[in-house]
Amino acid sequence: MLRFCSHGSVVTRAISVRCFSKRHFSSSFVSRSTDEDDLSHKYSSTIKLPSSNFSNRSDPKLIESTLKPQSTTKLYDWNINRPLKDQNLDNLFILHDGPPYANGSLHVGHALNKILKDIIVRFELSKGKKVHYKPGWDCHGLPIELKTLEKLQKNQKEMEKVFKKKLKKLEKDTPEYESVNTQLSNLKSSRLSPLDIIKLSKEHALEAKETQSEQFQNLGIMGDFENPYLTLQKSFVVNQLRVFKKLFDNNLIHRQEKPVYWSCENSTALAEGELEYNHQHRSTAAFIKFPIVKIPENLDLKLNDLSALIWTSTPWTLASNRAIAINNELIYTVLKSSKNGHLIVGKDLVDSIKQLDGLDDTLEDTGIEFKGSDLVGSTYTNPLYGDTSKTFPVFHGDYVTNSAGTGLVHTAPGHGQDDYLVCLKNGIKPYSPVDNYGKYTQDLPATLQDFVGLKVLGPGTLKMLEKLQELKMILKLDDNYVHSYPYDWRSKKPIVIRATPQWFIDVSKIKQLTTDKLENDVQFYPERGSKRLISFINTRNEWCISRQRSWGVPIPVFYHKDTNEPLMNDEVIERIIDIIQKDDIEAWFEPNDDMSKWIPSSNAHDYVKGTDTMDVWFDSGSSWNVITDYLSKEGLLSAAENRGYIADVYLEGSDQHRGWFQSSVLTKVGVTTPGNDVVMPYKKIITHGFTLDEKGDKMSKSLGNTILPSDILQGNEQLRIPALGIDGLRLWVAQSDYSSDVNVGPTILGHVADNLKKIRFTFKFLLGNLDDFNFEKDQISYKDLDNFDKFILSKLATLQKSTISNYESFNFARIVKEFNHFMNVDLSSLYFDIRKDSLYTDSIDSIKRKSTQTTFIQIIKTLISILQPIMPIITQEVWNNSPFSITKNLKSPFMIDPKSLECPISYIDSKLESEFNVLFELRTSVRQVIDRATRLDKIVKNPLETSVDIIINNTNVELVQLLNKYSNELADYFMVSQVRLINGNTVDDLGSNVNGYKYASEVNVAVGSPYEGTVQLSVVKSDRLKCPRCWKFTRVKEDELCGRCDEVVNKS
Repeated sequence: MLRFCSHGSVVTRAISVRCFSKRHFSSSFVSRSTDEDDLSHKYSSTIKLPSSNFSNRSDPKLIESTLKPQSTTKLYDWNINRPLKDQNLDNLFILHDGPPYANGSLHVGHALNKILKDIIVRFELSKGKKVHYKPGWDCHGLPIELKTLEKLQKNQKEMEKVFKKKLKKLEKDTPEYESVNTQLSNLKSSRLSPLDIIKLSKEHALEAKETQSEQFQNLGIMGDFENPYLTLQKSFVVNQLRVFKKLFDNNLIHRQEKPVYWSCENSTALAEGELEYNHQHRSTAAFIKFPIVKIPENLDLKLNDLSALIWTSTPWTLASNRAIAINNELIYTVLKSSKNGHLIVGKDLVDSIKQLDGLDDTLEDTGIEFKGSDLVGSTYTNPLYGDTSKTFPVFHGDYVTNSAGTGLVHTAPGHGQDDYLVCLKNGIKPYSPVDNYGKYTQDLPATLQDFVGLKVLGPGTLKMLEKLQELKMILKLDDNYVHSYPYDWRSKKPIVIRATPQWFIDVSKIKQLTTDKLENDVQFYPERGSKRLISFINTRNEWCISRQRSWGVPIPVFYHKDTNEPLMNDEVIERIIDIIQKDDIEAWFEPNDDMSKWIPSSNAHDYVKGTDTMDVWFDSGSSWNVITDYLSKEGLLSAAENRGYIADVYLEGSDQHRGWFQSSVLTKVGVTTPGNDVVMPYKKIITHGFTLDEKGDKMSKSLGNTILPSDILQGNEQLRIPALGIDGLRLWVAQSDYSSDVNVGPTILGHVADNLKKIRFTFKFLLGNLDDFNFEKDQISYKDLDNFDKFILSKLATLQKSTISNYESFNFARIVKEFNHFMNVDLSSLYFDIRKDSLYTDSIDSIKRKSTQTTFIQIIKTLISILQPIMPIITQEVWNNSPFSITKNLKSPFMIDPKSLECPISYIDSKLESEFNVLFELRTSVRQVIDRATRLDKIVKNPLETSVDIIINNTNVELVQLLNKYSNELADYFMVSQVRLINGNTVDDLGSNVNGYKYASEVNVAVGSPYEGTVQLSVVKSDRLKCPRCWKFTRVKEDELCGRCDEVVNKS
C-alpha cells in the first residue's frame, strides 16, 4: 500500500536564524540557473521575511540613554515607592548588602559579588515582590587611614624637594635662607592630629565610594544608590554605639590586659578575622634547656646537671618565659646527654628527639620514668636573666601533648593564649617587653638591655639565638622550620602575639546559643558553609574589638589621668552617644576639650577620652541596623521579629565566614536581652568563591593576569577579551559555578560572546515574525494549536518549571545551561528550522502560521521571564520592541503580573513529547542517510531534492499509528520534499526513481519505549521539480509554482 504525504514545510538549513533579509534568502543557493534566478526574483516580494526594529547588535548609546535607566534606577524607584501588597512581610524581600571597602577601584571579584546579589533581587522582583536592596560601604579602618597617610607623605616629600631646591639657590646665614630652612624643618617634624586624619580619611572614603558606586551601576545593578548606607554616617555611628551599649548592658564587654594578635607594621591589635595564614612561613625552631633548681620530695631524682628540655618556634619569646607547662597524665623520662647533662622529656617523644637531624650530641636512656603530676611543683631558672636566685614554676597544662616537641612547653603569658590562661590560673601576670612596633623594650632584664630596640621578628631573634648559644642553652637548632603562621591580611606581614590592655566581647557567653541558632534556623548555600561558620565560632572565646587607630568609631570610655582606670557605665555611654548624635564623631577627637561637656561631674577634668576605635568588623557587623530601621519605618519590624530574622539573604565570599557573617550574628545575638527570643540577622547565607584566571591561578598584578570589569564591559584587545557589555559580564557570572572558585579569561569570555549573539538572534527571529500578527484578532486557542507548537510549549513549560526551582536554590549555572540547550536544540535546530517555511511562504491567513505566531508570543514572554534577572538590558530591549499583547503598555517586564509571562504548567504534555521524541529520532536517522548519500553522490546537493520512503512492514502497531498520525507533517519534520509510508514492499522492490540515486538503511526506533520498532528507510531523488518560490521539489512540470505557492500567490 502506498500513502503519499504532503511536501516539506521548511526551507533549507542554509537559511539560518540570522538570515532576515531578502538578499540572504535569494543568495543561499548559488547553483541555480539563470531562469531559476529570474523566477525566484519574480516571487521574492511574495515571501514574508522577518521584520523588526530589534537590531542585530546592541547599541551602547541606546543602553546608556534608555535601557540601563529603565532597568535600574527607574525600576528600583518604581519598586521601592509602591505600597507593599497587603502590608504583608511575605511580599517583601530583603537582601542586605555586605559593605565593600571604600578604597580603590573594583576588581572582577566585586563584579561577581554584586551581580550575584542583583540576580537574586531581580528574581524576587519578577515574582511580584517588593524588594529592598540598599548598597553599603565600609568606610573606616586601617587601609583608608594608611592610604591617606601615604598620600600625605608623598606630598610632603614633594614639598621637601621644593624647599631644598630653594635652599641651594640661597646664601647661608641670610634671613631668607633661615626662613626657608625653618619651613623645611617644620615640615619634616609635622605630625597629623587625629582630626586631620579623620578629615582626610573621610574625604578619601567618600571619593572612593563615589567611584565604586558609578562602577557598580555600570554593571546594571539595581538598588538605592542615591541613599546608600555608609559606616561613617552619623546615624550609622550612633546605631553602632547603641549596639555597643546593649552588649555592655548584657555584661559582654570587658577590658583586660591579655595577649592579642598584633600588627607590628600598623601598630594595632587585630581580630582573628583580620588574619591570613601563610602555610609556608619559615622560622628558626630550637630545643632549649632550662636548669632545674628544685624537684618535689616525692620524686627522688638525685641527678647532677638536670634540665627541662623545651621546644619553641618563637625563640624571641624566651625573654618573657614565666613557667614550663607539663601534662599530669603523660609519662616523662630522663635522657643522659654527653654534652648537656640530664634532660627531662616526654617518654613518647624520646625517639623523635634522638633522631633529630644534625644533633651534635649523644643521648642515652636512663630508664627513669614518672608521671607528669610528679613534676608539678618543680622550679627552674632562666639563665637569660642572669639571676640564679630567681626561679619559675612547673605546672600542669591541658594543652600539652605528646604529639610533637618534648612534652614540656615554654610558657610566656604575654605572648600566647594558652600560656596566658594557664598562668592566670596560677596567679602569674602577663609580661610582654615588646612595643607597638614589635621591638624589644627597656622592660627587659638588665642582662638583655642590649636587645632594646631590636625587632623581635628579625634582628631580635638572631640576637636571642646568639645569647642562647653563649649561655649553652641550645640542644639543637632548626633554622628552616616551615609551618603555618598568621599574617596581617592588610600588610601581608607576619604578626606577633603580645599582651596589651584591650576591649573584648565575651563570645564564650553567647556562642552556644549562636551556633544552635545557626544550625537550626539558617539555610546555607552551599551547605558546607554551616559547618565552617559554626566551627569558627566554636573555637572563639573572645573578640578583641579595640584598635589603636584614629579613623573609626571610638570606644566610649574615659580613663583616669593618674590611675588609667577606665570609666564606662550606662550613663557615660548614653551621654557620649547623645553628643555624637548632636555634633558628629569629630567631637570625640577634639583636643583640649572641656571634659565637663562629657562628664557632668566635679571631677570631670581628672579624666581623658579614650583613643582606641572599634574593629571595623564591629562596624559592618552592626549594619543589620540599616534593615531594622527600614522595617521599623515601614511598620514591619514586629512581624520580622516574630518570624525570627530580619533579612532574607546575606551573600558574600567564603572568607566572610570568618568575617561579616560571624560579626553580624555575634552582635545580633549579643544585643538580645537574656530570656528573650533571638532574632537572627539573616535567614539564608550564600557564599561564593574567588576569581581565578583560566589556568586556575590567583589574579595578581605581578603575574599580569588581572582582569577588570571594564575589560569585559568594553573589551580589551591586548588581553584578547571581546566587548561583552553589561549582559555579557552578567552572563559569565550566571554561568559560573560560584560555589567554588570561578575562572575567567579570554577563551571563557569568547564563548560568552558567542552565546550572547545566539540569544540576540533568537529574540530577533521571534520578534521579526510577529510584525504582521494581531494577537487579539489572530491568536489561536491552545486546544487548536498545531501539535508541534504544543510540543515546543511543553518543552518551554518544563524549562520554566526547572528555572524557577533553580532560581530558588540559587543554581544560576544550571539555568543558563538548560536555557542554552532549549535555545540551541529545541528552538533553533528543530522548531525554528522547521517552522521557517510556514512563516515565510504560507499565506498570512494560514492557521499553521498563526498557530506558530501565537506560540512565539508565549515563547517571548517566558524567555523574558527566565532571562530578566540575569540579562536585564536585552530583556528590556526585547520588551520595548514587543507588541501590546506582551507588554500591556507597561514600561518593564518586572512591572507586569508575573502570571501573564508564565507558560502554564498544564502545557507540559509528556505523551506528546514522547511522540515527537520518536519522530525526531527517526528524523536523525533520515538525515544520517541523506548526509551519507551527499558525501558519496554529487547528484543531490540539498535534502529538499529528496523523497523518503519509510517501509513499515511487520513493525510495532503503535509506531505505525504514530507515523500515520503525523504523516502529513513528516516531510516538514524531516526537511525533505516528500515522505511516503509503505507497507507490503521492501527496499529492493522500490526503484531508484531518478538517475539511479537510491540510499537505504534499516533502523531501530524508540528502543525501550512503547513505540519501539524497526523500519527501513529509502532515500531517492525527488521526481518533481523545484518550486522557484519555496525551493521545494514539489512542482509538476506544467506548473510554474507548486500547488501551495500558487494558491498563496494567486490569492494575494
